Amino acid sequence: MKRRIVFATCRSLPEFQPDDVPIAEALQARDCEVVPAPWNGPFEPFAEADVVVVRSTWDYFEQANEFVAWLKALESVRGTVINSPALMAWNSNKTYLLDLQKRGAPLPPTRLVQPNAESIVAAMRELDLSEAIVKPVVGAGASGLSILRADDEASITRAVERLEYDGLVQPLIPEIRTLGETSATFFDGEFSHAVVKRPKRDSILVQAEHGGNTSAVTLTDEQLATARSVLGLLPEPPRIARVDMVLTDTAALLMEVEVIEPELFVLHDPKAPGRCADLIQG
Repeated sequence: MKRRIVFATCRSLPEFQPDDVPIAEALQARDCEVVPAPWNGPFEPFAEADVVVVRSTWDYFEQANEFVAWLKALESVRGTVINSPALMAWNSNKTYLLDLQKRGAPLPPTRLVQPNAESIVAAMRELDLSEAIVKPVVGAGASGLSILRADDEASITRAVERLEYDGLVQPLIPEIRTLGETSATFFDGEFSHAVVKRPKRDSILVQAEHGGNTSAVTLTDEQLATARSVLGLLPEPPRIARVDMVLTDTAALLMEVEVIEPELFVLHDPKAPGRCADLIQG
């Protein structure tokens, strides 16, 4: 009997996304049945699957409580879930970055703030920042991210209006504009490939939907060692993970660790879909 593998998607984008098509095709070539199903649809496809792979649940932050409850329900399904529901729940709130910071991750100076001007201004003063970013602790794809200036009260007001949750204040790293963000993908702890994501002119948003572009990149031994070390700080080893960093002249600074629904950029490495399929098939 064919193994039934379900890729969790979302109601607004229920089908396989372009980054997942070659992975699904590689699994089908291994005689697996692979189907998409939205996480916020019927639960039966996940309960009956041999393997559940959370892939493009990109609207989860709009229903954060419901998504965490769905992850909890995945703990009782008969099949294997990639990644573990507990690890994904931890990753669903960006306060995980503060956990990693305490464990020694190379995070830029970061402060947790409430969604009001007083809290944000106090954090900027504490970090001695004239310019900063603030991002909500629940969000994806740069949703709710704002650039702030200490001498621009209007920028702070706009940021507060965009925050539905608490936020994280960090310095604006200049290299994000010039060098972009580098992402390293790992399958079962083994490095697979890396890409660099660059924003369009006069932007810091590297996502394609915001005009960014992506290309393959080769990491130095030191940069790869930094990404590996970050994975070692997670509460448990992830099966699939992406480590996002901004590379400066002196350091590789951690931006995010994605273990819920990372875009894996397998289109930039012809062997990556097969590596991912091997992991999923088990």
